[in-house]
Amino acid sequence: MAIINFIKNLFTKTEARKIFFIYLLLAFIGGLLLWLPISQQKMVRMSFLDTLFISISELSSTGLTPVPLHSSLSLFGGIVSILLLEIGGIGIILLMTSLTVFLGRKIGIKELNVVAFEQNQFTIKNIFSFIRNAVIAILVLQFFYIIIMSLYLFIKQPWEISYWGSLYQSIFLAVSSFANAGFDLLPNNESFIIFQKNGLYFPQILTMLLVFLGGIGFWPLAESVVWIKKTIKKEKYRFSFLAKLLVLIHFLLWLFSSIIFYFLERSNSLSTLSISDSMIVTTFMTTAVRSAGFYNTNINTWTPATKFFMALLMFIGAAPNSSGGGIRLTTLLLVIISLYSFGKRRKQAFLHKKAIKEEALKKAYVVFTAAIILVFLSSFLILIIENLEMIEVFFEVLSAFGTVGLSLSVTPQLTSFSKVILMIVMFIGRIGILTFIQILDTKKETTNVVSYSEIDIIVG
Repeated sequence: MAIINFIKNLFTKTEARKIFFIYLLLAFIGGLLLWLPISQQKMVRMSFLDTLFISISELSSTGLTPVPLHSSLSLFGGIVSILLLEIGGIGIILLMTSLTVFLGRKIGIKELNVVAFEQNQFTIKNIFSFIRNAVIAILVLQFFYIIIMSLYLFIKQPWEISYWGSLYQSIFLAVSSFANAGFDLLPNNESFIIFQKNGLYFPQILTMLLVFLGGIGFWPLAESVVWIKKTIKKEKYRFSFLAKLLVLIHFLLWLFSSIIFYFLERSNSLSTLSISDSMIVTTFMTTAVRSAGFYNTNINTWTPATKFFMALLMFIGAAPNSSGGGIRLTTLLLVIISLYSFGKRRKQAFLHKKAIKEEALKKAYVVFTAAIILVFLSSFLILIIENLEMIEVFFEVLSAFGTVGLSLSVTPQLTSFSKVILMIVMFIGRIGILTFIQILDTKKETTNVVSYSEIDIIVG
């Protein structure tokens, strides 16, 4: 009985532990399913380490893979991958709870607290409407993408493909795009280059749109559903400050990164392209680089400065409460605001004429600092083992942490030790730095029983 209670407390004592071990269990189940012969094509035999790597990469919505999926996975393996990508993109807790809500069953306070924790909600207030509206938005967006893309592929025939083949490709791309995963089953293992070299802009623009919407966070999407409902009823609706902020930051960072990327690559990879091709490559890559992992140009030809800049964008990542990874946009915003306030010698940091809570600033610095430590430590460990350039390893680790999936063709060359390091980084990138740190907590609530006297330490 004591052993059972110990195991129960180990796995379910706090919300952070519940989320961590649920994802860990699901990753191993996914790895086992992909390891089965039925999941692999004939004459292909992947090791369990590789299938576990793929499972974690899909569940974390990353996109890094040690083997090309289009020539390794069977139809069954593809279906397993689609399920893992959908679960990873939406979130296992949110997905399970939404099914319960749609089935009309009751959900307890404990379950709602876990949902709120996974989705970075402050309280469980309005959590039911959030779940319902977020899932509706996700499924509707994916449905329209599948219909439009499948018809486009079948009519245009960028490669020889049947309608059912185009439907299968579109379902995989829809789930992967919204999840910001970067996985695809497109021919020749060259991602969206197959569309770019044939001058097919439409599938790239359509995918960009879905990737962008998947990266802004579930909260703006949920509010958009409410706005549509109110508009149909001819009622007014005002988006919350949080929804507006997430969309604005996401757009401004995309615009800024597009300009920087263009000037860095205009005399390099973009020099031989037309203006329209240059614009598509620029906008597509800067949309994908912060979370998705698709590519429509050979990233190995980028200048070192471009690779470094894109690695920084992967570190920043997408919005909180989204399918993307990284430190998240709001973390970067709070760090910048805090630095500005410190420089101005203000006692409080302000945003939109309101003081930001000290707890939020503390969390932002914890995430920022812990992320830097994780990235540098992981890169250092891999560099000890592998005979690779520092920028290659740095790029790959940041791609894993940001759950992006862009690769300088390094992952397939890695030893088992380095693959395990990347798996850990991807896993932490998916569940979040704060969740991973809070696994160490043994109490459900933080209380300061004793108040200590303060000391001052010289800094800087």
